[in-house]
Amino acid sequence: PNFQATILPLLDRGVVYVIAHIRGGGENGRTWYEAAKYLTKMTTFTDFIACAEHLVATKVTSPSHMTCEGGSAGGLLMGAVLNMRPDLFTAVRCRVATSYLG
Repeated sequence: PNFQATILPLLDRGVVYVIAHIRGGGENGRTWYEAAKYLTKMTTFTDFIACAEHLVATKVTSPSHMTCEGGSAGGLLMGAVLNMRPDLFTAVRCRVATSYLG
C-alpha cells in the first residue's frame, strides 16, 4: 500500500475507500501469491467477493453504492467478479484487463 493523495477528496466527501489484499497478489509475500494462481486462480475471485460481501454484511456499504476497479490482472479480476456477482456492485471499472488467456 502507498499514500494516494488523489483519494483525499473522496474521503472528505464521506466515501469509504477499501483496498482488498486478496490471495494471488504479491503484497503479502510469495506464499500468498502462490495460493491463487494457475489452477487455484478462482481463489482470487472468491476472496474479492467475500470482501465485498463482508462490507455489505457489516453495513459499511450496500451493493447500490459499491463500485470496484482493477487494472491488468486486477482488470481480469473485475471481469470475473462482475460475471460471478453482478448483483453485488453498482459499477465495475476494468483498466487494461488481461482477458484473453489462450
